[in-house]
Amino acid sequence: MMEFLQYLISQKELLIQYTFQHLRIGMLAVLAAIVVGVPLGILIGRIQKFSKPVIGFANVMQAIPSLALMGFFIPFIGIGDKTAIVIIALYALLPILKNTFTGLTNIDKTMIEAARGIGMTETQILFKVQIPLALPVIMAGIRIAAVNSIGMCTIAAFIGGGGLGKQIYAGIQIINTPMILSGAVPACLLALLIDFLFSIIEKAIVPVSLRLASANIAADTVRQMKKHRRRVLELTGLVVALFLGSIVLDSLDFSGKRRIVVGSKEYIEVRIIDEIYAQMIEAHTDDLIVERKPSLGSTMIVWEALNNGELDIAPDYTGTYYATVLGMTPYPGMEKQQTYQDVAEALAVYDLNALAQLGPNNTYVFAVKPELAQKYNLKKVSDLAGISIDLTVGCSQDFFARDLDGLPGVSREYGLKFKNALTFGAAPMYIALENDEVDVIVTFATDGLLKKYDLVFLEDDKHFFPPYVIFGIYNQRIRDEFPEVVEILNRLELAITDAEMQAMNYDGAQNGREPYEIAREFLIEKELIPSDS
Repeated sequence: MMEFLQYLISQKELLIQYTFQHLRIGMLAVLAAIVVGVPLGILIGRIQKFSKPVIGFANVMQAIPSLALMGFFIPFIGIGDKTAIVIIALYALLPILKNTFTGLTNIDKTMIEAARGIGMTETQILFKVQIPLALPVIMAGIRIAAVNSIGMCTIAAFIGGGGLGKQIYAGIQIINTPMILSGAVPACLLALLIDFLFSIIEKAIVPVSLRLASANIAADTVRQMKKHRRRVLELTGLVVALFLGSIVLDSLDFSGKRRIVVGSKEYIEVRIIDEIYAQMIEAHTDDLIVERKPSLGSTMIVWEALNNGELDIAPDYTGTYYATVLGMTPYPGMEKQQTYQDVAEALAVYDLNALAQLGPNNTYVFAVKPELAQKYNLKKVSDLAGISIDLTVGCSQDFFARDLDGLPGVSREYGLKFKNALTFGAAPMYIALENDEVDVIVTFATDGLLKKYDLVFLEDDKHFFPPYVIFGIYNQRIRDEFPEVVEILNRLELAITDAEMQAMNYDGAQNGREPYEIAREFLIEKELIPSDS
């Protein structure tokens, strides 16, 4: 508990920032769902033959997994908060739409007939009778949608958005409990707060004259109730106006500086390199602002972002780009420099460019516990062929899905047929091996956690894996508008050894230090940035 509180205190500014980001994403999604759901609910309430297909569509959206929706929308909308808002709004649509429809269609028909009898038009009946009577049900749907949306905002972290999910996601990757709790606890409290505030709005928005037993309330009490209702609604309107105004102001840049966006996928290693790039640019330029988008979900999300201009610079691995992104076929015994040159030439087709290699070769390695290695005399990956049918392998989701240089490809090359394959984040994979939930893991040569666990590494005796040297990718905008940035980042050529990278990874994964601190310490030690930058 004390460790958690100390972490909260040390990271209070960052957590406040993430909390406001979380709230903004959730509330924008709810507003979008209200703008679409309430009018649509009114429409299908009046033209009921459309109700089944419209509500059916909303049900389908609710049933589709959020990760699948991300995969669908990223190529069209891109990464970041806006995609998360669209996805969360689609999930918030059903309760708002359904409650609006239900509230309008369950009104006592005699009341509507009475309204027609006194000469009210259909529009007057809608706004003066039906909607006021349906408001309690509509607001209940909005309240449910608001609470659910705050809970769902954590998915934004997976696609480069903000919010408390960044803490949860990063903490899971390195098994840092205080970090996980620093995202989960505020997110939970925020959902409870939103539920409480919406309950007040829900009560206030219903006209006093329509509340149960209002005829038996004294006149002074009714006046007080109306006054309280007006104040709540005015305050709600003011908060919404300030909220939307802050978003508009936040989107405007008054600094006069040009902006570069640097991003990475979720691994601690590339998040550190991401920071190294960002701090190099900040230290050696005066008129540039670096916007960071770390911990994107996968290689292909980063690739999409680079292609559509949402990222300007991102670190990755030569072997990953060679096989997975650019679709070239790896071959045994690939050389580092040739792989890099092939990748650089292939990137030019997409108007992308390669920064210099940084040095570390983070190739894949098969690892097992010493007792399993001793039991089956395991020394090479080939030794797994005869026993793989009885073993469970653990690997990253990225590796599991990649055909050429991932689990399908290496299984074909070595004749491996594992009993089961489980996918994990970096740190959970080691815990699964420690707990005998998997027998073999496919990890990375510069992984920091290798310093902690006593594992046996199996030789890639067929030289299946290509080199996975860290390098950077940048787009045409950087080459044309910021050639000095390319020169600055190329100073990092071969600046990091495998041992240094592993030590930095360990600092992040085991010691829980932030990539910003690790990167800054490394750059100052190497005299690549001044200590007062």
